[in-house]
Amino acid sequence: MTMDASAVATIAAALVAALAALTSAWFAQRSAAASRMHTAEALAVKFREPLLQAAFNLQTRIYNILRQGFLRKFTTGPHPERDVAYSIDNTLYLFGQYFCWVEILRRESQFLDPRSRERERAVADQLEKIRDAFASSDVPGATLRIFRGEQRAIGEVLLEPAGGDGPGVARWDCMGYASFVERLGSERLDRWFSPLRADIEAIRSDPGLGRARLVLVQHALLTLVEILDPEAGRTSGRMRERL
Repeated sequence: MTMDASAVATIAAALVAALAALTSAWFAQRSAAASRMHTAEALAVKFREPLLQAAFNLQTRIYNILRQGFLRKFTTGPHPERDVAYSIDNTLYLFGQYFCWVEILRRESQFLDPRSRERERAVADQLEKIRDAFASSDVPGATLRIFRGEQRAIGEVLLEPAGGDGPGVARWDCMGYASFVERLGSERLDRWFSPLRADIEAIRSDPGLGRARLVLVQHALLTLVEILDPEAGRTSGRMRERL
């Protein structure tokens, strides 16, 4: 029994239509996956860059405190009181800014590098090492020992809603420096920043206090910077010196 030409043509047309539908579905799936990856990468940049800058600025400040005597530089000059206040307040902010971006990452459950699981794991591992450097009781002295819950609390009080909602939109941002200075002394900030201020003022009087911990933290922060910006394209390569 043989099929007539019209039957063959009908079957062929059906096969072509089915193949076209499968091809269209395959391309649509690939396009959707590419779109999701693009959205994830765009959102990752919104978190990766601020975290990179926060880590870089804090490690640089720690370096300047221990190697350049940053906290003791401003006792002379035309406006010593203002300059000393700035050196302490801005240092407080740099600590808080770093903890805030780490807290934002935790709240957003955000991948910093959706294209590379290896680098994502490296970042997560390094963030944990930094937490441990701050919190460890194995480091001599309690100066600038900030327990994990305190690290989170310091970050929390600097959180500000970013107004975003939905995929590809950040929900949280970190308080800016001007707002931070305006709110210093408020009960909300004072609860968590007063102990940190006391430690920084103690280090200003005695630079040897907390040195072991600060060196450990600076090294860990610098490693994070190197993971996030290996080519030093977004941070200064000449300001990446370990203590």
